[in-house]
Amino acid sequence: MSITVFRNHDISAIKVLLKEIGKERYECALSDAGLSTNKPLSMHGFFVEYETDTSNIYLYYRYPSRAVFKIMSVLGFWSVPTEQWVRERKS
Repeated sequence: MSITVFRNHDISAIKVLLKEIGKERYECALSDAGLSTNKPLSMHGFFVEYETDTSNIYLYYRYPSRAVFKIMSVLGFWSVPTEQWVRERKS
């Protein structure tokens, strides 16, 4: 069964969100996700995803090898993107 999610790949909006998150909180989230040794390589892999079934908003990173990792919840941050959301199916 697939579920519907909304994704946002707007790099400029994600840069503003990362600035609001801050370096310390971001690095702690990477460490919690087990990504402290393999940090994201570029901005082009980041995306924000809204899950319709749980109403949570998460920051993800897709590595060039196509592996996708959930970094942290961004629900409650002021800089969550408001435009350019795309509805996609997640299997």
